[in-house]
Amino acid sequence: MNNNKLIKTATFNTQLNKIIGTNFNSFAIYRSNGLYTHLQKRKHYTACTYIDFLSDIIHNPDFIGYYNNNIELVKCYKDNIFICIKLDSKNKHYYIATMFDIKRSKIDSYLKSGRLKKVNL
Repeated sequence: MNNNKLIKTATFNTQLNKIIGTNFNSFAIYRSNGLYTHLQKRKHYTACTYIDFLSDIIHNPDFIGYYNNNIELVKCYKDNIFICIKLDSKNKHYYIATMFDIKRSKIDSYLKSGRLKKVNL
């Protein structure tokens, strides 16, 4: 991911550490300038309408998980929006890898398996 195409979107809410059992310091989370195009290409049209809500999703998620070294967040608006945050280890920054709408039944399945946890801050 080319650094000159990154947009700082939010910082990690360290209060979420206690829910997912991590001890991250606060860090910046970026999105690529091409995220919208990526979502369109993948036919994530519903998620495209929430691209301006990324900061809110990151700061105030309804559900969170730490899975395969990725931070997964879900925010429930009219639609349930799932985002995945990955570490670009080469360039040493966290970025939004993807976002899409997710059905409530899938959230329930992830809650049951432990992949996601309810956020109660």
